[in-house]
Amino acid sequence: MTSDVVRRYSKGENWYSDRAIFRCVAIVGTLACPPCAHAAVTISSGATQNMNCVAGVCTPTAANAVLNVNDLTTMLGSGNTAVNTGSGSLAQQVDDIIVAVGFNWTSASSLTLDAYRSVTVNQAVADNGSGAVSLVTNDGGSGGALSFGPIGNLSFLGTTNSLVINGTSYTLENTLTALAAAIASNPAGAYALANSYNASHDGTYSQSPVPTTFTGTFEGLGNTVSNITLNNAGKKNNVGGMFAEIGPNGTVNDISLTGLDMNADRSRSAGGLVGADSQGFLSGIRVSGKIKGGGLTGVGGLVGSNDGTLNNSSATVTVQSGKSCAGGLVSANYFMITNSFATGAVTSGAVAAAGGLVCANLFEITNSYATGSVKSGTGSNVGGMVGGNDGEITTSYSTGRVSAPPKSTVGGFVGLNDVNTGITGSYWDTKTSGTDVGIGSGSTSGATGLTTKQFKAGLPSGFDPTVWAQSPSINKGFPYLIANPPPQ
Repeated sequence: MTSDVVRRYSKGENWYSDRAIFRCVAIVGTLACPPCAHAAVTISSGATQNMNCVAGVCTPTAANAVLNVNDLTTMLGSGNTAVNTGSGSLAQQVDDIIVAVGFNWTSASSLTLDAYRSVTVNQAVADNGSGAVSLVTNDGGSGGALSFGPIGNLSFLGTTNSLVINGTSYTLENTLTALAAAIASNPAGAYALANSYNASHDGTYSQSPVPTTFTGTFEGLGNTVSNITLNNAGKKNNVGGMFAEIGPNGTVNDISLTGLDMNADRSRSAGGLVGADSQGFLSGIRVSGKIKGGGLTGVGGLVGSNDGTLNNSSATVTVQSGKSCAGGLVSANYFMITNSFATGAVTSGAVAAAGGLVCANLFEITNSYATGSVKSGTGSNVGGMVGGNDGEITTSYSTGRVSAPPKSTVGGFVGLNDVNTGITGSYWDTKTSGTDVGIGSGSTSGATGLTTKQFKAGLPSGFDPTVWAQSPSINKGFPYLIANPPPQ
């Protein structure tokens, strides 16, 4: 079905999707909205306050507790240490553990972070000894998550340490070769990246570094894989910069790919992280680099064909496709994209649609944006956000310049909109896009044009201030996602 849908969009033909199965139950936690302000236990350089540390266990005595990082590392130097958010009504007030300053330790002591709701790592944490790490979220609460800020990560000196997240033991790997071998042996296992990895020593890959369809859980721990080079010309399969395919219930979290150089000229579907995601879950992913492809179905900066859930992720990828659907984040979206963005330039050839975020949207996009330029050849559907839409797009925006030759369908927000009420509460920049036309063809409701000045004057109407924020020094003054800020 994938190739048929994309071909129809590429040719500018109408195609109306009929989805009879809704996979909602399994993603409730993944799609939880960013939390309102709550108190937390914060590990910082400030003086310890409202914390009681006895026998290596640190518990808050009041909301807004602080644990001094030097006090923490001193305890780790002498024994196992656990930090929690308390119990009873106090835990419901404190909620979270936030690592606001980096630290490391070299002893064999273990570290446990146990939160009523979320654990957020905003700086580098390094286990440079043999100690174990245990991370617990939603210990009494719900809707929480383990997350890593743009410069936050957890690393290990080796791969023999114990890592347990919410009761699941993870196997640590520190090279792509070792990870691929482990997944080939057990595709449904739980794995984590022990530290950041420079793949330039691997040479040029002729297929995805992890070619086995993955149905387990991979936790990147905020670490980075850099300089993957891949040349897959002539092979008609799904190709990703790291994973070929994510299978049902497969999960990939919290990893960055930088310096990606990928040529998948005759692949079936190509993406910066994964070629095809079938009912999987991706969150906290960041990809930067360039992709050239001309596959049978399409090329996306992060995912080629997406039939799963993509949350809190981004792509700064130059995407070029000569023959097929091209999207800054995803080529063809069949399920859910939320709290995500793309900033790379997107180019496709004649009769091949292109979108700043997604080429062809068949289901739902919410709270997302695209800023890269988008251009295509004659007879294409071109949109700053989406090339062809047959789904829902809510509270999202685009600013990229859009262009295509005559006999093409071009819109500042969407090229071709096949549904009557599929777009709500969304916007495009009439100045930076170069057009006053928000939707090139089809139903034109739901997308509003704003000037750059209007965009920067305040959040657009309908944008939730607990999800979106603005600052002159962030994202060039345009709205950004609080839970997924752009790199600075």
